[in-house]
Amino acid sequence: MTQESPPGTAMRVIAEPARIAAVRTAVREQLRAWGREDLAHAAALCVTEILANVHRHAGSPECELTLHDLADEGVRATVSDRSHRLPVPAPLPLDWSAERGRGMHLIATAAHRWGARPTPTGKQVWVVLR
Repeated sequence: MTQESPPGTAMRVIAEPARIAAVRTAVREQLRAWGREDLAHAAALCVTEILANVHRHAGSPECELTLHDLADEGVRATVSDRSHRLPVPAPLPLDWSAERGRGMHLIATAAHRWGARPTPTGKQVWVVLR
C-alpha cells in the first residue's frame, strides 16, 4: 500500500518586500480553504519572517513555498531557496527594539516546531503549526 501525500500547494515566490504581502494573503487564503483559519496568522507570520531572511541572506530572491495540511499534526510551511547558509538565531538576550535579529525567535515562538536542512540546491526552512 502506498502512503498518500498530505494535501498541499506549492508556489514560486520572489522574496522582495513589495511582494511579501501578497504571499501572506495567499497563505491565509489557503489555510482558510483547508478550514485551518486558526493557524493562518501564525503561518503568515512565519512565512513572512522566512521570506525576509531569504531577501536579506540568500543571494537570490527566488524561492519556493510549499504548504501542507498534515491533518491532526497541523500545517507545515516550507521555503526552499538556493543558499546553503542555514539560519542561525541571534544570541540571547535579544534587543527587541532592534530592526533585525528577531526573526528566528519569532518563528520559534509562533511555531510548534521549526528547522532547516541543506538540500543539493540550497536549503529548506520549515515550520509546523498546531
